[in-house]
Amino acid sequence: LAGSYEIGEDNGLDALAAAVEKEVNERAGKRLVHCSVKAGSASFDVSAYEGTSLYDVVRRGEDDGARALQSYLECACSGVMACSTCHVYVVEGLSRVGEPCEAELDMLDLAHEPRDNSRLGCQLVFTPDLDGLELEVPDGANNLMDHIPFEDRG
Repeated sequence: LAGSYEIGEDNGLDALAAAVEKEVNERAGKRLVHCSVKAGSASFDVSAYEGTSLYDVVRRGEDDGARALQSYLECACSGVMACSTCHVYVVEGLSRVGEPCEAELDMLDLAHEPRDNSRLGCQLVFTPDLDGLELEVPDGANNLMDHIPFEDRG
């Protein structure tokens, strides 16, 4: 099942992990949290179990909204706050989201057109209080992962 992970072939391992995660969430009685997303001229709804980050939705989401979101957010750093490619604006519900930590603020300073309502999707974790959240995807992204210098050891 592991496939050739280094070239993006998982032979179904991600699908299996997503199915197990969904079953665990359902058995634990976790609620689905819904939010709406505007990206350019497109608008769509995204659903995720509480405790799931927006990055998790991009990586493992299975509904139409998650698939749409995947085409707008790259999440290049795999959710470790190192790239800002999951940058979103919280249009409605900012007070319910909470304040970003200092490290997130530092990364948001480097994001594409940051605003006072900017957040990193990898740090935005769905809770029942966030049901009805409204997000907007910026019209561009600064992928800081593209500028990591690698030493040639050849």
